[in-house]
Amino acid sequence: MSFRNHTALLVSLLIALAAVASFSGCKPGQSVSDPVQLLGPKQSGLPRLHKYWELPDFELVTQSGAAFSKSSMLGKIWIVDFFYTSCPGPCPALTSRLSGMHQAFSSDAGVGFLSVSGDPQKDSPEVLSVYAQRFKADERWVFLTGEKSRVYALANEGFKMSMKEMPGEQDSVSHSTRLVLVDKEGWVRGFYEGIGEDSTEVTARLEADIRKLSK
Repeated sequence: MSFRNHTALLVSLLIALAAVASFSGCKPGQSVSDPVQLLGPKQSGLPRLHKYWELPDFELVTQSGAAFSKSSMLGKIWIVDFFYTSCPGPCPALTSRLSGMHQAFSSDAGVGFLSVSGDPQKDSPEVLSVYAQRFKADERWVFLTGEKSRVYALANEGFKMSMKEMPGEQDSVSHSTRLVLVDKEGWVRGFYEGIGEDSTEVTARLEADIRKLSK
């Protein structure tokens, strides 16, 4: 085979390999069925803001004792986390991160914040109200509690964020520390690390994604 034919064959092979690489959407070890693994919090700021799933109907209770449901979320963009007030582990850092974002978006009435307690037996509306005051939460930041079965169903089935009881452990509730972005129609749109990452970077990604949703 001539040198020219060798070169042509090599170029064709490289083009074919590039096409296969660009078509493949998963890295080794990732599952297409797991949207959090596939896009992950670090990729949620890409031009493609993924639309994951619509939240189911639910009804819980706020720190003021008022009913709160999926319909209460419609028309506003929400940043959601799961925590509990007596958590000795990551919850204080997670709530502090959300508090910083609450301040960063203080001038945007179209952005709400939602913190759902994973220990509803202890976290009554009164307890959540005191906790909310500690972090200077205004009416834009809602803390939720309610029947345990409803809370756990919302976390595990609605948001698909792991939450389970850990009897006998110091951290009595195991829960995800991710922040979740929900659009005005009640669809989950993004995931962001609530702890461990630079707060400026996380806030910047959230601001970018919120601007996209606002349009």
